Amino acid sequence: MESLEDFLARSSEILRAHKDGLWAQKNELLAGCSESIRTHSEGLRRSQEELLAGLLEQLRNHGEGLRKSREELLESIRTQRDGLIQRRESLRMRSSELIATVSNTLIAEGLIGNVSELLFERQRLLADKLRISLASKLKIFIIFFIIVGFRRYHYDSDETDIPLLFLVISIAAYYIHRVSSASAPPLLFYKQGEWTERLLERCPCLFKPYKPTLLWGWSGHLQTAVLGKMGRSVNPLLPKVRRSFKLEDGATVYYDTFDPPFTAPTATIVVVPGINNTSEKLYVKTFIRSCLAAGYRVVCLNHLGSLKDYPITSPRIFGYGHTEELARMVDIVKERYPTSPKVMVGFSMGGNVVSKYLGEKPERQDSFVGIISACQGYDISKSGSYFLGWNRLARMYNWAMTNDALKATIHRHSKVLSGIYDMRRVSAATCIQDFDSCVMTKMYGYDTAEEMYHDWSCARLLDHIKIPMITLNAVDDPIIAPVCSDIAIRHACQNDRVLHIQTQCGGHLGYYTGGWIIPDGLSWLDTSVVEFCTALLAVSKLQEDESSSAKAEFLEKE
Repeated sequence: MESLEDFLARSSEILRAHKDGLWAQKNELLAGCSESIRTHSEGLRRSQEELLAGLLEQLRNHGEGLRKSREELLESIRTQRDGLIQRRESLRMRSSELIATVSNTLIAEGLIGNVSELLFERQRLLADKLRISLASKLKIFIIFFIIVGFRRYHYDSDETDIPLLFLVISIAAYYIHRVSSASAPPLLFYKQGEWTERLLERCPCLFKPYKPTLLWGWSGHLQTAVLGKMGRSVNPLLPKVRRSFKLEDGATVYYDTFDPPFTAPTATIVVVPGINNTSEKLYVKTFIRSCLAAGYRVVCLNHLGSLKDYPITSPRIFGYGHTEELARMVDIVKERYPTSPKVMVGFSMGGNVVSKYLGEKPERQDSFVGIISACQGYDISKSGSYFLGWNRLARMYNWAMTNDALKATIHRHSKVLSGIYDMRRVSAATCIQDFDSCVMTKMYGYDTAEEMYHDWSCARLLDHIKIPMITLNAVDDPIIAPVCSDIAIRHACQNDRVLHIQTQCGGHLGYYTGGWIIPDGLSWLDTSVVEFCTALLAVSKLQEDESSSAKAEFLEKE
């Protein structure tokens, strides 16, 4: 019989074996679970990566779609904007054409005798309306100030400086708003044609409002007075070469040449200043500086007897429409710069001189790309009758020009002229007509001043000018008679290579812009006339290229 010890030993062995089996099963089970967990984790990781890759691809595709949609939207906006711009330009061209056509028709049929007078009357009515409206609002502010001041006096309050400040700020803000809102682009008069379309495309300044100096630039009288007494706000230092030549009567004429400092000149601008002016006048110097910055050479005529440090060598001074000095200077310029394109620019009286110079002998026009005339009067006879009246203080300007421009020049050269002209009559002259009757008619061999005015006016010769022409006048110019601007309007409406520009303000050669009190160094006139020169040169070059291409095609066909 098995003993107890054997039984216990055998049981222990069985239990140990069973335990080892259980541990083996446990280890196998744990290994299987670990492998299963590892396999499942790897599957989950792969699924996660695939899911993230899919989401990133979807986001990438969605972002690309959004980018394309944004680009399509922007392109649609650009297309709509370009369409609106083209529509605006089309409407502008149609409106300008309609204005020019209606003006031309009304003028031709005699229904309107004086377009400029109507424009001036419109401006005057707008100014009266502005003054009345401003006065009514000023009354309200004054009443408010009186009430608040009474309360201060009655209650001994210390807070009444605030209403006074409010009064000043309100009046200033209202004034600035009205003056700023009154700015508008210039009126354009022309006959519809290919030349005008090409020119206007290259003159963006004509479609932007001219904004004069804020506090005083709205007045043509102030603009003219500031120009006459102070000139421009800058005085540029310009290197020049002064040359001279003598005429058959012994007169010595001086002219100045300005070359761009860093580049070869691309064109030559021939400048003729206003009455008794030279290249030393500030408005001429700032214009010359603008031309030099654009890469143009400038040749400027100094009117006979106008240079203070150069005595005259013959018994005469400049004439309002005498072109002998300009003709000789242009001949020299053509010899010196034969291949350079040329544009002629005249200011005020200089505009009349250059127009008459080109109109009296049409062959002279072959040397020029175009002509620009700013602030001239076109007809000296009509200007003379206007200067004798007090409309827009014309008589006062007549007296000022007689003293500052004419009598002062005669007295400065009295050593040469005193034995020929009655200096007492010269000193007694109070208007240009009196001065011309005793000096200019005798100086240039005319029987009467009216005969001289008729001969010297460019109005009768404008139709002889066949090259492109741009004329500029301001409605509020107190020196130019409103009836004289009608001559330029009619001429522009009847010729397809003429553009007349009429601004609402600017005075006589003023055209100050920028700033509240102190204007910018360059005026609107300086930058705009240079832009006109560039446009004339560009259109001329384009027409030459087209002509050359057409000629080459014709020769190829032959």
